[in-house]
Amino acid sequence: MRKTIIFILILGSFSCKKDVKIPADSRLRAPSLSSLIDDKKVTLKYFSQFIPDVFSSYTLVDPDYFDIYESEGQLNKFNEVIELKNDNIYEYSLNDLNNNSTYYFYIVGKKEGYKSLYSDTIMVIPNQKLTYDSLITFNNNHSISSVSYSPAANKVAYVDKNYAWNGGANCCMAESIILSSNDNKDSELLATFSYDPNWSSNGDTIVFAAETQGHGYYSQIAVYDLTSKVITKLTNDTTYYYNPSFSPSDGKLLYQSNKNRPHINSTNIWMMDLSTLKTELIIDLSKTNFVNVSKPDWMNENDFIFQGTSLNNVTSIYTSSLVTKKIEPLIASRWNDYNATISPNADQIAFISDRSGNEQLWLYNLQSKEYKQLTGYDDNDYFDGNWTKIDWIDNNQLLFTFGDNRLTKLLLK
Repeated sequence: MRKTIIFILILGSFSCKKDVKIPADSRLRAPSLSSLIDDKKVTLKYFSQFIPDVFSSYTLVDPDYFDIYESEGQLNKFNEVIELKNDNIYEYSLNDLNNNSTYYFYIVGKKEGYKSLYSDTIMVIPNQKLTYDSLITFNNNHSISSVSYSPAANKVAYVDKNYAWNGGANCCMAESIILSSNDNKDSELLATFSYDPNWSSNGDTIVFAAETQGHGYYSQIAVYDLTSKVITKLTNDTTYYYNPSFSPSDGKLLYQSNKNRPHINSTNIWMMDLSTLKTELIIDLSKTNFVNVSKPDWMNENDFIFQGTSLNNVTSIYTSSLVTKKIEPLIASRWNDYNATISPNADQIAFISDRSGNEQLWLYNLQSKEYKQLTGYDDNDYFDGNWTKIDWIDNNQLLFTFGDNRLTKLLLK
């Protein structure tokens, strides 16, 4: 009789454990994952209660536990680091890591009765912080973005997205190109309703996109002569032209345009011969597997890099050639890599990537095939993918903007 009672009690306890009632109108909130790096250290931020609920008819519930998984050097050998109880802090640091080593992480959110949910996998490379030098900081409603530097002229051209030309009142504001020294002294207006400035190699000309009749109208390719201060338009039609860039010899331009395309955000890549102003279609989007191609940057007088966005909306870096027009992947990953620019000696590529969980600046060495994470030490290390332009001062120094208000010089060694 006693054995029968014990059996019934045990059976009853198992039955109670399995009987987890989940409200039909609830869903488990998925973990998210971002990171900060430091010397031999990575701090993971793995959950947000404020991510918008795309399933508005459901109530989201938070996980009770989070499992952290890590893999060093490879994407396919993950080990569980720790299981964390939900403490509403959602931050965990790993110390004593190897600097310059690649680490991959993902997080699993768990709650009894619910299917466990996985975060995206991120890639981080801890390092000692490099030397940053803030050249310009705007604390008012002005901005500084899309910066292009000329070593020959020792000047920068940048975009102020909130430039006002009537004494500061908000009635007359537009994206405008400003020409200045590196510390923003002696700054002067180059053109209103204009953006995407790029210097010639000899430092006497700036090419840019100029809207024809003000904000929202067709953008044309224009050049500014630094000596005469004269602006000359090289195109004049009902087409949008973006991101023009001089070849190393200053004899050609690469640019993107929606010419022969049905939509403003669907562009081809073209080349213009500046001696004749004849144009040639270099990458025809309709003959590729991309949904868009953009932001070409010269490697030499014939080869260039650009970013292509695939059907699954992932943007990667590719190479092509004016002669062969063959497209080959250069930096291809599961993450978004964009806004790439190549060093003067063509050995390194600086680019923006969300591979660490948020948009940060990365470096890729074309010889060693190695990556280096350059930013992501602070929550204020923020980039705007639409407006950020990275430029090289020389083979060892980069110029870029954090957000819209900090022009920063970075020493790579």
